This record gives sequence, structure tokens and C-alpha cells, in this order.
Amino acid sequence: MGIVTDHRTLRGMEIAGFIVRNGSAKARERHWSGIPVRVCHVTEGPMLKSWYSHFTYGGKEYKIKYFDGCFHPFVVEVGKPSPSFV
Repeated sequence: MGIVTDHRTLRGMEIAGFIVRNGSAKARERHWSGIPVRVCHVTEGPMLKSWYSHFTYGGKEYKIKYFDGCFHPFVVEVGKPSPSFV
């Protein structure tokens, strides 16, 4: 799936200034299905002009994307399939 959930990668993107994570690697929240899940949604960082800008990290291209039913965006790898909602 195209959504980045690895917090080591997300932390690297945060250090590079592309994103700001809304939770740590151990943070959990309740998914709409009732299951507790890791927090992996983000906001744009100071290196991006806007939340919909593409950026390159580790030789791959990424973007921040909103999904139906979500108030916060996620980082997705460009070119990989992603779900219509999370």
C-alpha cells in the first residue's frame, strides 16, 4: 500500500523538514472501526510550500494526501496504489 506507516521513515522526513508528525511511534488512537491504531497522520513541514507539494526523500517521491472521512492527511508514495479511504 502507498501509505507510509514506518515511523523511522516518517521521523527522517520530519528531520528533513518535509512533514510534522502528529504523534510519536508509540502513540495510539481509536480508528473509526474501533481498533486502536498507531498515529501516522502528518501536517506539512517548513520545507514544503503547500500540503499538496511533492517531495523526494531517500530517492523516492512522496506527497501528502487526504483520504475520504479523514481530518488529517497521510504521507503516500507517488506511483503506489492507495486506498480511497482509511
